Amino acid sequence: MSSRPARAVAFVLVLLFASLSPLAVPASAHSAILLDVDAHHVVLEPGQSSNVTLTIENNGSSIRSYNVSTNTGVLSSLWSITATEPVVENIFPTWSKNTTIVVQLSVGAVPADSGSFNIHVTEPSQNITSIITVYVSVAPSYAPLISFDTMGSSLVSMEAGAQSSFSVDVTNAGSVEDTLLLDVEFEPDLATWWSNQGSNSTGNGTGGNGTGNGTGTGNGTGNGTGTGNGTGGNGSSNITVLSNLLMYGNSYTGYNNLASLMESLGVVNADSITPGGKMLSGHWDDINTSLHISNTTLRNPNIDWDYVVLQDQSQVPSLPTTDTFWQASMNGAVNISTEVAAEGSETVLFMTWGRRSGESGPQWHQYNINQNYTIMQDRLADGYTYYAENISAEGNTVWIAPVGLAFKTIHDAVEDSGSDPTQSGNLFYDLYDADGSHPSLKGSYLSACVLYATMTGDSPVGSNDTIAINATVKMQLQQAAADTVFNGTSHIDYPWSQTITSTSSARGLGGGIPAGWNVQWNDDQLDNMGAGTTQQATLDITVPADVAPDYYGFRLFAASTQGNLSTSTLLVVHVDEDHSLSIAFLDQDSEFLPGMTTNTTVSVTNTGNAEADYDWNVEALSGPCAFALPDPVSLALLPDASIDVTIQVDVPATATIADSCEFHFEGSTLQGTGSVVSGAESFTIDVDELVDFELIATNAQVDVEPGTAQSYTMRLQNNGSEARTFNLQINNTEGLNTIITSTIDITIPAGESGTWDVETTAEEGAVGMYVQAFSVTRSGVVSEASVDIEVLATSEITLVGPIDGRILMQPGGTSSTEFTLSNTGTRDVILVASMTGLPSSATAEISHSSLMLSVGETSQVYLNITLNTNAEPGTHPLEFSYGGTGASAVEQVDLQIQDRFAVLLSSTSTQVVAGPSNNASILVDVTNFGTATDVLQLSLSDSSDSTWFTSSLSTTSVSLASGATSTVVIDVREVMTGATANGVTITLHATSSNDPSATDHLNVTVRPQVAGAEITVIADVDEAQPGDTIRGTVVVKNTGTAYDELLLTTVGMDCGVTTMFELEAGASSSAIPWSCRIDDSAQSGLANLEFRVTSTSRSDYVGTYSEIYTVEPTYTNGNVLDITTDETSYKVPYSGGTSVVVTVTNLANTQVKGALSYNGEGSGMLIGQWTRIIDESALNTFDLAPFASTEFMLTFTSNIENDETANIVLKATYEIVVTSTTGSEESDQFSISIAGPAEPPQGVTLPLGLQLDQSTTLNTLLGGWAFALLLLSVMYLRRNRKETQEVEDEWDQSDETTEEEIEAEEQPLGYNECRMEDGKVNCPSCEARLGVPRGSEAPFRFTCPKCQTMIRVVE
Repeated sequence: MSSRPARAVAFVLVLLFASLSPLAVPASAHSAILLDVDAHHVVLEPGQSSNVTLTIENNGSSIRSYNVSTNTGVLSSLWSITATEPVVENIFPTWSKNTTIVVQLSVGAVPADSGSFNIHVTEPSQNITSIITVYVSVAPSYAPLISFDTMGSSLVSMEAGAQSSFSVDVTNAGSVEDTLLLDVEFEPDLATWWSNQGSNSTGNGTGGNGTGNGTGTGNGTGNGTGTGNGTGGNGSSNITVLSNLLMYGNSYTGYNNLASLMESLGVVNADSITPGGKMLSGHWDDINTSLHISNTTLRNPNIDWDYVVLQDQSQVPSLPTTDTFWQASMNGAVNISTEVAAEGSETVLFMTWGRRSGESGPQWHQYNINQNYTIMQDRLADGYTYYAENISAEGNTVWIAPVGLAFKTIHDAVEDSGSDPTQSGNLFYDLYDADGSHPSLKGSYLSACVLYATMTGDSPVGSNDTIAINATVKMQLQQAAADTVFNGTSHIDYPWSQTITSTSSARGLGGGIPAGWNVQWNDDQLDNMGAGTTQQATLDITVPADVAPDYYGFRLFAASTQGNLSTSTLLVVHVDEDHSLSIAFLDQDSEFLPGMTTNTTVSVTNTGNAEADYDWNVEALSGPCAFALPDPVSLALLPDASIDVTIQVDVPATATIADSCEFHFEGSTLQGTGSVVSGAESFTIDVDELVDFELIATNAQVDVEPGTAQSYTMRLQNNGSEARTFNLQINNTEGLNTIITSTIDITIPAGESGTWDVETTAEEGAVGMYVQAFSVTRSGVVSEASVDIEVLATSEITLVGPIDGRILMQPGGTSSTEFTLSNTGTRDVILVASMTGLPSSATAEISHSSLMLSVGETSQVYLNITLNTNAEPGTHPLEFSYGGTGASAVEQVDLQIQDRFAVLLSSTSTQVVAGPSNNASILVDVTNFGTATDVLQLSLSDSSDSTWFTSSLSTTSVSLASGATSTVVIDVREVMTGATANGVTITLHATSSNDPSATDHLNVTVRPQVAGAEITVIADVDEAQPGDTIRGTVVVKNTGTAYDELLLTTVGMDCGVTTMFELEAGASSSAIPWSCRIDDSAQSGLANLEFRVTSTSRSDYVGTYSEIYTVEPTYTNGNVLDITTDETSYKVPYSGGTSVVVTVTNLANTQVKGALSYNGEGSGMLIGQWTRIIDESALNTFDLAPFASTEFMLTFTSNIENDETANIVLKATYEIVVTSTTGSEESDQFSISIAGPAEPPQGVTLPLGLQLDQSTTLNTLLGGWAFALLLLSVMYLRRNRKETQEVEDEWDQSDETTEEEIEAEEQPLGYNECRMEDGKVNCPSCEARLGVPRGSEAPFRFTCPKCQTMIRVVE
């Protein structure tokens, strides 16, 4: 090893010893007595004690006993040092014994009392002594205290609605100056307070969230009359040992095995599932998958999880809440919490930390939002808070472990000290792994402390875990976790905290204070209180006006900001009872009548603050009335409740409306040992008038004939107490008309009666029994009476005919005239019809010759009259009547006979086909069917308003005598195409000039012309060779629906038949000859000659006919195929070959197929191989269409090694397919020259004309090779000696080789290791040659993409 490493080690050792020098134990030791202690430095709080174990080793040669004593020197007297064994006896040589030194610190000690003491161990027989020194320090003591010495009691009395201020004593009972924070919370449980009231205790318990280092239990020691304060660590009486903890997370949880760190802090069993980069949405998918480990672990029936911790991907909670990843994780957290709750557990959100320097720029999530640690931490805190709110909204319990805020506590402390937290050399920097994101062991330990404090409420400070972290650093991490959970996150609820959620408030306002109360410290922070000093803090209390009387507890807290602990005591407010009543009488408007007893009510409301039983009392103060209470007691009347108390009022019969009665009402209840009146009121009521009368009908029934009035009387009996005027009211009755014929208003004394005269008349049509009702109303009292009125029945009918009283008819016509017959009487009738005045040229029929009509029924009857065709015009009066059952009715009408006017249209056809070439006509007969000469008007109409056709009439009017007929012509022509095949309808109208109602019409359907043609072809000659003629005749028939001009042509060939035919529908042309010459290049086989007909009427019509003819094959024997080659001569080396391109052309007009071959002089010296070029197949066959050609490659290889020449001829054997004729054709002859091999050399020829034979040449070559080998051996030996010398020189310099250079020598490769060469490596498993990630430097690892093996690349 070189000297430089040795010097470096020595320097490190010096630094180490220098760092340990403050803890070196001063000692004066004799070699025969060796001493050691288990604690060289003891730190105690005032009032605490500790044991130091002293080990004495006998380093002498015989059994010895030793005297043990202590020397405190200048140490404060508040320290007590006691050796439990003044003499330690019989220690064998080289053996040792332990003895105990008790160290005690009295109350009142301060840090300045720290110091040291010496332990002296003496062997008396030899008078030799060894001394060892132990250092002792006073730990700062923090002890806030609240008492009520100034107030005198923890119980105060206040009335509802009152406001008071109280002076509370706050004492710094610690050993150092401290700032105390005050708070107040509602305390619903007063059981402990009541028990202490019995023993007059004013003690205080250290409460809630304290995290001091004391050893008390946190329940206080102030029982009886003491005023002591507990000094417990976390002050919680509800500490829970965590038995089972399950954590879902990713690498943030998996780093440093956070689950094992939790077990080190006291969790019995901690399990974790931490796939790298896992989001909560992914954990939910796994939990929701049957048989997945995430599912089976959560639902393990053998484990009851106390809590389930959820840690999300490190960036997702910081994203905007609208981001899809954020939404998915939030939903995943909610879903997991539901399953956790179903398993009987609770959810804890693991709030992670921001990255040490934030995010350097836009990340995978494409947001640039986390520019530094502080911003990222704030966004993460908000994200986890929103997660919790959504979980709570689903009704699931959730807590937050503020790990990230503990990181921030340390970050802010470093920043406050003036250092940059993102630079190395501070505790915040050391919380992170090298990547600035994942936690180091310190960061994971801080996380474990925060999680532990969150779930248990127990402080991690002073934990005896075995995590390998420097004790000072560990204490800093523990304190940061405790400070974050217990002091820095008052806005976060924890499982161990007990808060009332009715009202939330800031510190000093009181947490959980019931609504309506105001309990608040005037100043909730007492700064820099000296040790042992006391200050009075003012507590303001306002009691709600509607609060129920009771004892209300408020826990007052004082917390040490230095010691991180708190204490509390209970203040109880007794709210006194208030019994008040509000009484109201709301029934003054009720009726209190003479001679009657009436129940009324008084409304009573409990306006006090206490429930009570009340006694009611009522008494008359004035007036003739008497008052009583049916129910004089009401029990358990609640505050703000109202009840109605019934009062019975008895008014004597002698009372008058001028009288009034006053009464007094009050309510009383027990208070203490006596009764108090809670409310009283006096009220007055007025006596009301008694109204009582009866209306009586003097006649029970009255008969009335329609139209005749009938009189009768109505009587009223006044039974009231006063003479009053009454008015008779007549109710309207349909069918009756009733009036009062006497005075309407009559005055009747009390106890007497009066009458009214009335008269009733029945309306027309009324019949049967009616009821006429009467009433009298007075002061709200109504009396009614009625009289039965019977209306007698009557007989009466009516008959109503045409309004103008005429029946107009024409000879030969028939009419039906309607008459309305009604029974307008009040009884049913049976009627018979009759008629007079009918002329002889007419016959009549009555629809109802007899019928029965009920009362009110109406029937329509018809008079049907038929006239003869010879009836004379004139007027005839008719009488039409009905009679029977005492009733009759007659209706007179005039029968007026007029001339008849009528017209008739007829035609032999009602359809016509119209085209554009000429008019289409239809004949229509017009006949006068009237009885007099008439002029008939004619017109055409088209209901479809189409524009496809035009139409016209030969005349628009004709004058015809009676019975005469005239013929008119309708012409139609098509003017526009587009009409449907169904055509359109035009209508011919004929109207009488004398009687416009005399009309007739005829519908004519006009259809568009349809073009059509039929072509008939007769072929006289239909087979010919190219250049010859085929011929025949053709006939064209018009198969359309109208006259047409048809043009006949041929397509593709001029056959001389272009002709225009003018043909009527169905007509045929004469036979037209045709003759066509076949093209010289026509191919053999069947061909098509097309005849075409077009219509001039319908340009879109084309009719065709195909005539099939045969083109006969034509060829000349010996001239069917043409065979050519690309050259006329070729050369072939004896060991090679050559290729000949052969082209075969079909010279016939028909298909030819066949095969190729070769022969000729010397063809046996060659081997030929055919290849068809078009498909590169090794074939010599061909199949050619007319005039087509194809190519072949004929490859020749020499079959000899001599210089020769072959003359080759190609031959094609063919078949003409259509005729099955066979033959052959040959090509022109071509030559192929074969070149033989060259002769071998016989020696060599040298410059200057020298020649060597074959033997001499070989000997010369062998000698040259031997000389070359000898020369190479000599060169190799010289090089080897030089390399050996260089190695020796390097060995001599090896002492100067540094340790780093030795380590740089190439080491053997381990399992799955390889080295990088030129940026690439060879996979040790599959030997694949792989490129490595750009910028990679050894050593590093990556996965082989071929075999998936993890490879380690070394230097």
